[in-house]
Amino acid sequence: MKRIKPEVRALCERARQPALKIVLGGALMVPAAVLMASGNMDLAQQDRTMAFRSGIEMVTDPVTRDWGERTLQRERELVVASFAAEFKIPVPLAGHIHSAALAENIVPRVAFGLVQAESSFRPRAVSPVGAVGLTQLLPSTARWMKPGTTRSDLMTPETNLRVGFKYLRYLMDKYEGD
Repeated sequence: MKRIKPEVRALCERARQPALKIVLGGALMVPAAVLMASGNMDLAQQDRTMAFRSGIEMVTDPVTRDWGERTLQRERELVVASFAAEFKIPVPLAGHIHSAALAENIVPRVAFGLVQAESSFRPRAVSPVGAVGLTQLLPSTARWMKPGTTRSDLMTPETNLRVGFKYLRYLMDKYEGD
């Protein structure tokens, strides 16, 4: 992966159509996602991968855009699977954590670390002071962040993660990321 074959490089350089550039970039996207998730990708490679993501947003051709979206979905699935393997948790739980983290603009590794530290990935964890669920939210804090949230709502992973990461984002913004 460190080196692109000369034939592929020449084809990339000759490509003048945006669709061909996206197709060629997408062929390299899945291995790039695996390297990013494993931490074996250097910063320049990560920048190229991120450029591919933002390039999809500018594509107007529906077929090419759909192909790019499916490529990103496969990338997300690989990243989620790598987190599931790393933390020894079920893939669906890793998917919920990853999606909720991205929805609140939280780095997924930070989100996984928070859930591991707070509940050891146990959705029904309850602390001695009454904090519940994966992110160990107090029901009063959850109601403040999302009115109408009940204690039983916090036992479902999706709700707990969504509200818990919303609260984490609030704290990160309030304390300027510290």
